[in-house]
Amino acid sequence: MVDSTRTPTDEAHVSSLNGADGAKDRDLPGLLRTLWFTVRISVRSHPALAAGGMLLIPVGWVTGSLGALWLKYFIDGAIGGQAGTVGLAASLLVLTQVLGWAAGGLGMRLQQTFHEKAGIIFEERLIRASAGMNGIEHLERPDYLDKLDPLRKEAWIVHWTLEALAETIGAVAQTALTVVLLLSVDPLLLVLPLFGVPAVWAAHTGAVRERDAQEATAEYRRRQRHLVTLGSEASPGKEIRVFGLAGELLRLSREAWRREHGVRVRTAWAGAGRIAATTLLMAIGFAGALLLVGYRVVTGAASVGDLALTFVLAQSLSGNLGLVVGMVSWLVDCLGIGARFVWLLDRADAERRTLTANPVEVPTTLVDGIALQDVTFGYPGTGIVVFDKLSLTLPAGSVVGIVGENGAGKTTLVKLLCGMYVPSSGAVLVDGIDLRKLDLTAWRQRCAGAFQDHARFELPLRQAVTIGDVARFDDSPAAAEALAAASAGDLIRTLPAGLDTQLGTTWPGGTDLSGGQWQKVALARGLMRPDPLLTVLDEPTAALDAQTEDALFARYTAAARDRRSRGGITLLISHRFSTMRTADHIIVLDAGRVVEQGSHGELMHNAGRYAELYDIQARGYR
Repeated sequence: MVDSTRTPTDEAHVSSLNGADGAKDRDLPGLLRTLWFTVRISVRSHPALAAGGMLLIPVGWVTGSLGALWLKYFIDGAIGGQAGTVGLAASLLVLTQVLGWAAGGLGMRLQQTFHEKAGIIFEERLIRASAGMNGIEHLERPDYLDKLDPLRKEAWIVHWTLEALAETIGAVAQTALTVVLLLSVDPLLLVLPLFGVPAVWAAHTGAVRERDAQEATAEYRRRQRHLVTLGSEASPGKEIRVFGLAGELLRLSREAWRREHGVRVRTAWAGAGRIAATTLLMAIGFAGALLLVGYRVVTGAASVGDLALTFVLAQSLSGNLGLVVGMVSWLVDCLGIGARFVWLLDRADAERRTLTANPVEVPTTLVDGIALQDVTFGYPGTGIVVFDKLSLTLPAGSVVGIVGENGAGKTTLVKLLCGMYVPSSGAVLVDGIDLRKLDLTAWRQRCAGAFQDHARFELPLRQAVTIGDVARFDDSPAAAEALAAASAGDLIRTLPAGLDTQLGTTWPGGTDLSGGQWQKVALARGLMRPDPLLTVLDEPTAALDAQTEDALFARYTAAARDRRSRGGITLLISHRFSTMRTADHIIVLDAGRVVEQGSHGELMHNAGRYAELYDIQARGYR
């Protein structure tokens, strides 16, 4: 069930985003910084195309007001019998119209080509920023995901910022020229644009509030998309049908959509009401301008051409202000996504600043091993402490088993050992050196492993395995050796094209794998690095039967002992105590604490105390 206590039912919830993170990207310095970032990256992607679009699009806008001026001269010349003026004005009218069409059309075509090039640049920056971080907090915290999820889905909009800026500049330039021309007819007409200022304010306010509403309801949008994915993918299909969940999924999806839609619709209608009121004000100003100039024509103080000019400009001004509003709203939307980019890059920069300026070199071999010393840690933003002054040792050259129920802290331990999070207090020591002082990139190059929540790289089988060691990427013998070590050599024989088989049915000629087969590919990938200092096997065989798991763990243990001279540590993590019989040392975690440790035989002897946790009797391993 969706948590009804968190329903954003009023604008107070939306305005809650005006906190530290939200206000920074809405104030003028924040908007200017985001604008500078997006424009700079866009221009760098292709300077010529960017410059062409920035020049041609505003030219297309300005020609509209110039056309009104030539129309005035044409009418006045025709009434006054001035053939030369009529001919010149007609020529300028045609030339201006053609120039406007050409500038607008060519500018848009340049922008389309530019979007393709700039889009790739921004997507590359997204990959580099997100995947390049040492930590994974931005990928796990719900409040950060609410920022990151729209960025992943709408990153393409960022490269539209330059076009939105060019369109805005063009609209503003045409409005400015219109004001100057109105002023030439009668200074009182200078008041006319003021009738449009509230409309611009209303549109800007509405755009900002709608963006706030979008962010405030991001959780519900993510939930609704998740439910749609559950109802339309193969993997959950069996459970959905067995448990009869189609109706419940539909109900939950509608509920999530209703909660998102409710806030956003209320915000949109409020904005529409403001725009309607300000539009009425613009209409009053438009009527007043025509009456003023019409009176001047009757009294002889102005020409018929002035009346035509005023009519065209006033009508254009009404449309222009609406277009300025639209362009500003568009620009605000683009900057809203761009602000998420800046937020992500700021996090990456902040992370880099925490790294040691001159990191200690990663040892080539381990002598003492890895130790956790009084480590306290809780996931940021949760207020829950996972480890409280946890201390344990992983001796160099050993095979260590970590056993515990779900939620005991096993995977969190892996994240700390790999440097994906840092302890709140205490330290992870590698041969006595704080892990935070090491070059984390170099440290991870000496780590290997396979994980229960492994990635499914939809690549040819060879590449899906060898990507685990980029130095040997696409190496067929290395892939075959790793697959054999993971008891997956049969995939080469059974898949349609062997190592060349494209994995994943979303690709032409692609082949899907079972859950166990995908896990074996991940295991093979984790065995690619030839000389790791730390090998982590975090429940990598959950989709395999117990006998296969036991055989694989035994093989890993044997291979690890062959590398003992280099001090490499192999960490076997499982909730099955039976798979740990070959480990040198077993550590039992419960609720983030070490409740027991020793050899398999020692723990078997003390099984009466933790029989429920080990479930030894039920498994028959006494």
